[in-house]
Amino acid sequence: MSVETVGEPGPLPRGRHGLTREQVEASQYRRLCTAVLEAVGELGFAATTVADIVSRAQVARRTFYAVFGGKDECFAAAYDLAVGTALDQLQETVTGLQGVNFKDRVRISFEIYLNVLALQPAVVRALYVETLAAGPGLVEHRLRVHDRFAEYIMAVARVGVREGDLAAEPDRELIDMLLGGIDDRVRACLHREGAQALPKLAPLFTRTAIALVSTPPA
Repeated sequence: MSVETVGEPGPLPRGRHGLTREQVEASQYRRLCTAVLEAVGELGFAATTVADIVSRAQVARRTFYAVFGGKDECFAAAYDLAVGTALDQLQETVTGLQGVNFKDRVRISFEIYLNVLALQPAVVRALYVETLAAGPGLVEHRLRVHDRFAEYIMAVARVGVREGDLAAEPDRELIDMLLGGIDDRVRACLHREGAQALPKLAPLFTRTAIALVSTPPA
């Protein structure tokens, strides 16, 4: 599982490669998305240029502009794709576990997610810090991602209700508060200790999530 977009490690081979046009375009798109996350995470959103992105992605500048209108659009697309991919993989893994109670399911969710983030310091900085510097254009994307995270937690809670570990689905407004606190603690950890320390937050997140989702709607 990866928070990064999944792409090839390098450019497509020269000459005949047997790939369809759609496969080539998908490869270029993924590499550009991965490149912008790495560049923004290392250089900062304001300092990152299109030249930085295409150099890391190993694609031509004209290819970049055939796909994206500019840096802002590329970063927004990468943000959506990276978080969406991670959530899809997390949901498939965690909700499919058999013989696991609700509390352990929550704990495993946070352990998996935070350990993945810890392995990708540039990407996690791009996703959690530099999105705040990207301006109003990314606000709608952040709200949409927030809703996807909330729905993931609700899906885990529904499994808990179905298996008898929870009496009822949790209050969605409390889930929103939980996610706001998670974002804040992740950013604080990145600032104070770095991405490698993120897994230490798993017990705190687990305790908080269990307390909040166990509270029935008002």
